[in-house]
Amino acid sequence: MDFLWLFLTALGTLAVLANLLSLAQGVALRDHVRKGLRMAFGAYLPQAAVLLPVRGLDEGFDENLQAILTQAYPKYRLVVISDHEDDPAVGKVRALAADHPRIPVEFLVSDPGGMGGKVNALRTALYDLRPQDEAIVFADADIYPSPDWLRQLVQPLADVTVGASTGFRWYVPPRPTFWSLVRSEWNAVSANVLFDPRRNYTWGGSSAVRVEHLPKLRLEERWREVLSDDLVVTAAVREAGLRVAYAPGALVATLEGCNREDCVEWCLRQMTMAVLYQPNLRRYAATAFAVFDGAVLFGFLSLILSPLVSWAYLVPAGLFLFTLPATVAKASLRRRAYFSASPHVAGLWRAPSLRTTAAALAVPWLMLWGLRRTRRPETVRWRGRTYDVRDPMHVRLIETAPVPAGSPGTSTTR
Repeated sequence: MDFLWLFLTALGTLAVLANLLSLAQGVALRDHVRKGLRMAFGAYLPQAAVLLPVRGLDEGFDENLQAILTQAYPKYRLVVISDHEDDPAVGKVRALAADHPRIPVEFLVSDPGGMGGKVNALRTALYDLRPQDEAIVFADADIYPSPDWLRQLVQPLADVTVGASTGFRWYVPPRPTFWSLVRSEWNAVSANVLFDPRRNYTWGGSSAVRVEHLPKLRLEERWREVLSDDLVVTAAVREAGLRVAYAPGALVATLEGCNREDCVEWCLRQMTMAVLYQPNLRRYAATAFAVFDGAVLFGFLSLILSPLVSWAYLVPAGLFLFTLPATVAKASLRRRAYFSASPHVAGLWRAPSLRTTAAALAVPWLMLWGLRRTRRPETVRWRGRTYDVRDPMHVRLIETAPVPAGSPGTSTTR
């Protein structure tokens, strides 16, 4: 009896079962989205303060800001926070806001005593809240939301046990090149846990909290000397005995492409944040993608053994390589599930299926390489700044450089 064949066949069978479970989760996503949409058009419409940190001009800045200023929402104000009054984004916001007098727009300069960056900007804005503000919304300057984004984002907050509601971002490249689609697929993978109460998280580019929960969350204190705004909020919500709720209708697009270098640096920064602030999510990803990569490698090993030892090795080869079509199918199920809640994003997506398939199959290899690369991060570069992150709760700013106009945030870890 060929014990190697038995071992590989048994292992391949386990790989198939893991893939079938993954596909079942992909099918279940659609049901989760439908349940989440039940509250999408509720009557909860608190007065909201939308906090928008800016630094330089991202690609599509004008269109993004126009979308934020034209929300179908009764009462909200926009608070723009920059490190300096002469930031080019500030002048652009002033010009665009003049066409939308219905929406109050205010400008703040970040606390000069902080280390700069997004977290410092948001912490500064918390000290400028007004008595009438009932909800705080965190937004990034690179999101392109639908007209009902704000309404849908705050609806989960009607439940007082929800400490934070969150939307999600889908990268929609104007030109769907291979590397821009790799980033889209890589980003989409993290959406797998948005309905999992143990592993979900808030995404800082589209999230909201009730003002009355701020004393419990203690964000003014927690947002000192840290690099991640959203993962710190996630930890604060859980420690306060509250929960994070995903709002499917608050899915937003980021209309931005990238090349190989930008894609890799972006992925490394995302994984670094997980290493520093949410290690359980990193372990989950490492396990999931080790199964994929291991199955593919064992599948090709079995193919090689087939003509050399016995054609019976085609059986474990087929079992292992079932991982490839299953991964593509899971990506398709996930995309259709999340797009079903946002016709706005779905209508913007124009990616060829063959190229999207290739990108989905490339993600697990990039993921495992990145997880290994970011095991012990020391520095991170983000939007022209370099930070020392060896102590994630006491991050130090090392260097600041100007951000070129139209360039996305970049990062490097080592």
